[in-house]
Amino acid sequence: MVGEKFLSKYGLKPGTAAAHAFTCLDFEAAAKRYGKVGGFAHLSTLVKRVRDSRPGALLLDGGDTWQGSATALWTKGQDMVDACKLLGVDVMTGHWEFTYGAERVQELVSGSLSGSTSFVAQNVTTSDFGDPVFEPFVLREMNGIPVAIIGQAFPYTPVANPSYLIPDWTFGIQEQNLQTTIDAARSQGAQVVVLLSHNGMDVDLKLASRVTGLDAILGHTHDGMPEPVLVSNAGGKTLVTNAGSNGKFLGVLDFKVSGGKATDWKYTLLPVFSDALPADKEMQALIDSVRAPYLEKLNEPLAVAGEALYRRGNFNGTFDQLILDALLDVKDAEISFSPLPLGNVDFVG
Repeated sequence: MVGEKFLSKYGLKPGTAAAHAFTCLDFEAAAKRYGKVGGFAHLSTLVKRVRDSRPGALLLDGGDTWQGSATALWTKGQDMVDACKLLGVDVMTGHWEFTYGAERVQELVSGSLSGSTSFVAQNVTTSDFGDPVFEPFVLREMNGIPVAIIGQAFPYTPVANPSYLIPDWTFGIQEQNLQTTIDAARSQGAQVVVLLSHNGMDVDLKLASRVTGLDAILGHTHDGMPEPVLVSNAGGKTLVTNAGSNGKFLGVLDFKVSGGKATDWKYTLLPVFSDALPADKEMQALIDSVRAPYLEKLNEPLAVAGEALYRRGNFNGTFDQLILDALLDVKDAEISFSPLPLGNVDFVG
């Protein structure tokens, strides 16, 4: 659901800042009025403000974060790992991260990421004996409340990426193993259990109806969801939502816990309007230092466009069409698709 139907469903007025954040309607005019959306330095400012208002909250990253830019390619993800550490990401799962290959992923998880960010994925196992490759979940105490964050990496990674990159790992949804993991987290005292998922919204909605014991699924597609979907299952209800893509939103989920379980919740999806949020000086300094060795290459003019080129996370834009037309023309393809990488960010409080 996009465009005018999306605005109608969520009660958003056309021409507003929210309409610009969530749809591609009147993009050029809205972009001139409301400015850019996203930017890691601006996201960092928003993260710090939310942290100040919610001591003890966890910052979660749904994946697709280490890949998608020139400097990420040239540094094999190191630039984004460093940026995520500075941002304060506590727990993450993955998808396009696996594009660097199993060896590089393990190197970053056990090296640069170790000690600051937990990489969790209950559905990634070795193809020989089925041993877990990563931690299935982490148990963190938040303001005296034990909270479990379970990881769900993209289940179709060997299809979306060349399988030779991760030849010894299996993925999949792993529904039964997920239920076992939820039960294990509860048995270890977790009063709140959240699935950090890269399944995609449709899969998460179905999964929420089939497993029990999850309070929420913070998922990943490229659609920013202003409101969660409440899904019923045999054990109760599970919130399902996602925080868009490309660092354009920050999802904030607050739980009220009493009697050893979550009894109430509040969710807010905050757009990152760059013109309204000053760039965080520390993050901007890191970005500038990463780009410095490559500035000449990054600033090299490639072509002059005859119209405004843009991409939107929940629908195609003019830049997408340019890419698709180029594939059809240069490769003589009969049909072409344009994927939109980069992940979502959530706060759990």
